[in-house]
Amino acid sequence: MNMKKIPLFYWSSVKFENKPKENYGDLLSKYIVEKISAEKVKWVHPKKQPWYRLDKTNYLGIGSILAHASKNSIVWGSGIIDQKHSIEKADFRAVRGPKTRDRILALGYNCAEVYGDPALLLPKFYNPTVEKEFQTGIIPHYVDYDHVIALAKQNANLKVIDMLTDDIEQTTREILSCKRIVSSSLHGLIVAHAYGIPAIWAKFSDKIFGDGIKYQDYFLSVGLGENKPLTIDFHELNSDKYIDKCLVVQQQKIKSIQDILIQNCPF
Repeated sequence: MNMKKIPLFYWSSVKFENKPKENYGDLLSKYIVEKISAEKVKWVHPKKQPWYRLDKTNYLGIGSILAHASKNSIVWGSGIIDQKHSIEKADFRAVRGPKTRDRILALGYNCAEVYGDPALLLPKFYNPTVEKEFQTGIIPHYVDYDHVIALAKQNANLKVIDMLTDDIEQTTREILSCKRIVSSSLHGLIVAHAYGIPAIWAKFSDKIFGDGIKYQDYFLSVGLGENKPLTIDFHELNSDKYIDKCLVVQQQKIKSIQDILIQNCPF
């Protein structure tokens, strides 16, 4: 019996960057879509589907991936990677935040005023009880990982979390084992906030692709206003210096975004 599979595009570090594992935030798209739809996902590239395929409908969820959308794409919570992002006209059901919508409108396309990164739905599908073992979790974007692990290795109270993974639930448990999060990864911040964990946006290098608009897009979508990344002193990470700088998203706001994403879910 042929089971229906949802044609979903998400950034693949395995396919595009020859990494051994996928990036947690990107792999979350597959995880969330399979959970919410109760169907399996088939990875597709919107602009590289076979010419003979009659129905080229495809879906984009989590990620700064709108440059890859096609006229056959249905977008649910995706965002831009920079303010001059080139985007084709698509069916925009929801986008990550107002900065993404502004760009879409500037290009002359229609876009519903529906905001939210679908990663905020994760606690609805996976919410284990995890002991808080670490005072501070460091979540570097995978391009920053080697640099950060070298700086943090002498501090036993720090948990450095590798965002290259093939196990969403294991990485999520690692995040949940921390009392607060310091992250240069966007989805390190988003998942921490989704579970009510205070989190700080940090900058560890200039290696992350894009102009940083994805962070502002997300912050505005959850009512935090625009923010700047902090430069972190690893020797002071467990001091009171950073506690007041941690941001927490109101759980009522999280719930309202979860509700509107589910209402506009195309699956």
